[in-house]
Amino acid sequence: MDFTKDVVVPAALSEILSRIFSFLFDNLTTRPAPGARDAHRRRLEQLLGNIGSMVEEAEGRHITNHQLLSHLKALTAGMYRGRFALEVTDLDDATNAAAGDIDDADAAAVGKRSFALCSSFNRAKRSRVTRLILGGGGAVGRNADGGGEDGTERLAAVVEELESLTRDYMREFIMLVQGYPRRIHRPVTTTLYMDRCVFGRHVEKERIVDFLLHRAPPSRAPFLSALAVMGAKKVGKTTLVKHACDDERVRGHFAAIEWFETPAVVRAGGAPDQTIWESGGPEYLAGVRRILGEARFAVAGAGRSLLVFEDAWPIDESEWAALAASPASAAFAGGGSKILITCRDGDVARIGTAEPVVLETLRQEEYWYYFKAFAFGGADPRDHPRVAAVAREISGHLERTFLDARVLGTLLRANFDARFWRKVLAAIVRCERRPMHVGVLLELLPVRGRLQSYGYCRSPPKFTVQDVLSAGVTGGGESSEEGFTVHLCRETLYMDHWYSITFKNDDVAAPAPPVL
Repeated sequence: MDFTKDVVVPAALSEILSRIFSFLFDNLTTRPAPGARDAHRRRLEQLLGNIGSMVEEAEGRHITNHQLLSHLKALTAGMYRGRFALEVTDLDDATNAAAGDIDDADAAAVGKRSFALCSSFNRAKRSRVTRLILGGGGAVGRNADGGGEDGTERLAAVVEELESLTRDYMREFIMLVQGYPRRIHRPVTTTLYMDRCVFGRHVEKERIVDFLLHRAPPSRAPFLSALAVMGAKKVGKTTLVKHACDDERVRGHFAAIEWFETPAVVRAGGAPDQTIWESGGPEYLAGVRRILGEARFAVAGAGRSLLVFEDAWPIDESEWAALAASPASAAFAGGGSKILITCRDGDVARIGTAEPVVLETLRQEEYWYYFKAFAFGGADPRDHPRVAAVAREISGHLERTFLDARVLGTLLRANFDARFWRKVLAAIVRCERRPMHVGVLLELLPVRGRLQSYGYCRSPPKFTVQDVLSAGVTGGGESSEEGFTVHLCRETLYMDHWYSITFKNDDVAAPAPPVL
């Protein structure tokens, strides 16, 4: 008996034939009907128009019902998923058409497998092989997330989801929303020009505003009325509170709105020259007690006050309860004054008198729109498929923080070149420093000085990122300064300050601004 001829060869042929038939069955039986893609697209566009109108109508009214706000959040999330699916399908088509322009040298720049740099190239190869096997049009390429569904299946799935969403919410939602008063539209200073309110946080903002406008029962301990806004670092807690405080209803309700950062509170409760690094914790609570006891917050007829404590330290609950029931707290809260606290710790959030507002990171679909606004400005990503492919990959690698999108998106828009964007993507993939935008800038900027600090300052910095990049190209210039600060972005909501990064020269020439 010839074992190879009688056993191995038949077994191998059987396995090969089984795989071929399985492949053909999977592809031929799941192939969508002709015209299904266009039909799904038209239906999705119609659904997005309806849902967008509902969301716009709801966001233009003063809604206080929490259940209705949760419905609004679900509709908004569905709207972004639908828009994202539609745009991803268009970008995939445009990227496939431009796949021949992406060479292997570009793909190797990142050092790891990346959709933006190599997936389109490999997908084009797979499509050619599929067409040879099937003898026809072949299969549609995979999606950006590697999920294995083609553009038609993606559109069909989102259409089904949004149809279910509108069946659940459409009629009742519209009827309930119309019972609430409309907003007074006015120009609003915002950190993002494409929205009337803080991006992706409308429901959370309404919860804060509702708490601030609701009058607590008088003459009942604990007297302090406090709400905690809790979330991870750089998730947008302070920005959200700023938008809530800038709301016309809140500004008209409180005579004074004051902000207190941690160093100021510690100094108020400790020694005059004490720093937060020398504090063991009790000084923070003592500082809060002293601030609440100030005469300007307790004088009758002075009006309501809103005090915002940023990045509050952990506070002993029993000591806070004693403070909340004290005569000083009664004098502070008697006229309707309230407290907002931003924190990262759930233990701090428990001292509030209402359920805390918890901020999660934005969903990928929402974050893409936020990042795209800074990276592309008014340009349509579909007109720049190679750049758009890299942009989607960058958006996926970022940690969905607002500052990362603002700083890196602005940097990309000022250097609208696919090779530069791939260089930024490579730096992001390698980056291990947090915040990520600082680590990426340290790698990209031609600066030999060491990092000294980063954060907000009250005066405009001397240099911009583009100044430093231009100086690196032209050779820089001489400077006698010991250090220099680079402007990254500007905040104008509630207070005017600049977010910047500062370098220490260490006897190395700082970059000079370009000659105009």
